[in-house]
Amino acid sequence: RRGNMSGIVCAMSGEAPKEAAMSKKSGLVFERSLIEKYIQDHGSCPITGDALSLEDIMELKGNCYVKGRPVKSTSIPGMLSMFQDEWQETVRECVVLRKLLEQTRQELSHTLYQHDAACRVISRLVKERDEAREALVKASAKGEIFSSIATTAPNGVQSASFSDAMELDDGEGISEAVKVKMTEMSTILSKSRKKREVSSNLNSEEQISRYIQKKAFPVHMANAILCLDLHPSRENLTVTGGADNKVVIFDQKSEQAIHKIAAHSKKVTRVQFHPTQELLFSTSSDKTVKVWSTASGDNVYTFKDHRGEVTGVTLHATGDYIVSASHDKTWALHDLALGKCRKVVSDPSVTCGYSAASFHPDGLILGTATVDKLVRVWDVKTQQNVVTFSAHPGEVNCINFSENGYYVCTAGGDGFKMWDLRKVAKMSGQAVPVKHFSGDGEGNDAVFDYSGLYLACAGATSLEVYHTKSLNQVLSLPKAHSKSLTGVRFGPDAQFIVTASKDRELKF
Repeated sequence: RRGNMSGIVCAMSGEAPKEAAMSKKSGLVFERSLIEKYIQDHGSCPITGDALSLEDIMELKGNCYVKGRPVKSTSIPGMLSMFQDEWQETVRECVVLRKLLEQTRQELSHTLYQHDAACRVISRLVKERDEAREALVKASAKGEIFSSIATTAPNGVQSASFSDAMELDDGEGISEAVKVKMTEMSTILSKSRKKREVSSNLNSEEQISRYIQKKAFPVHMANAILCLDLHPSRENLTVTGGADNKVVIFDQKSEQAIHKIAAHSKKVTRVQFHPTQELLFSTSSDKTVKVWSTASGDNVYTFKDHRGEVTGVTLHATGDYIVSASHDKTWALHDLALGKCRKVVSDPSVTCGYSAASFHPDGLILGTATVDKLVRVWDVKTQQNVVTFSAHPGEVNCINFSENGYYVCTAGGDGFKMWDLRKVAKMSGQAVPVKHFSGDGEGNDAVFDYSGLYLACAGATSLEVYHTKSLNQVLSLPKAHSKSLTGVRFGPDAQFIVTASKDRELKF
């Protein structure tokens, strides 16, 4: 007969055992049922962790005639009987958890030390990489690759001789020299953008909300205006392209057309000014891209590298290259100094033609819109399609990047959408817009102002302006034109807005 064991305590539960058992190896005392269960589950001592078997457990006996003191927690026999099994399981679990906690703490401490060391190594390598890149850029700048002397062409357009660099760059393809030049410009622009402050002359939301039409000019007398651009530094100059195959340079101050150029044999699809040179670019359904002198109206270059309608043109941040996009499912990089196409880029994954194109402000990525609802983002240096996402149900009519470098806007048959490039890069095909502005149900053109705080949207007949942070509507002119708007641009500091439409009118 077993005696009373109230004078000893179980090493696991901390209570006097009903049936005491002792480990032959450690001498520790346990409740028999607890230690046997633990050995069956783990095969070791719960306290020391040493290997332990049932044969290593011996039963302890006490004096059965001496009445032991009642255990405090078992002063209610009914409760003890009801919860005893659950309590034993809890005790076993607590012992295991305590051991796991201690082990986890040790592993976490070791991992944190490793992480700290890895961060230090990465920081050092990044610093060395940046120093190497900077040294490469400086070495290239000091070389003779771009050391040609500018000469003036007969039409007054600045051109350059690259004879000294021909051994390294023969003008074919996107060479290493071109990539270095693009990378250098991207670095400069990226750093300056971080320091840029919003102009104190930027019009407020309240001021823009009071905008009304001031002037209207029928610059294309017979046919619709299909595209528009405003000169970045000479805000009095606008250029339009029409269904009459003409390109018209218009002076807002004199309210006169400076040049009416019979530019193409078919309708003009896109126009764009060069910000620092007397140049402008036009594309057409006649499959050509043309460069014009804004001073004389003369043709400087004609590029015939596409086999279909050319629908997009965009200028690189260096001011030395343009990209054109076409319905033939290709985009091409043209060198303005050499007057030739460096490369025509095609990709087997592109199944439909392009409807628009735009460079990111830094110049290292290119956004293209397609006629089958997609937006494709390209790495210009590698000509690889890095991101593709669905933007609109049908053709994407335009794509434009914000000067802050983070946002891009698109327009299509269901209105306008603003996208966060950081989220688009992560989600790719599952990208969701920051905001969908339905407008009047049709989206033809959309553009950010230079500060990136306002987005102007040209719809079926309406002109709308939204604030890009609050996403609130700032301006709504439902009847800005009598027919579909085809172009919209902000003046400096959003001081005015210019629009073009199929009703043949240019409005300010």
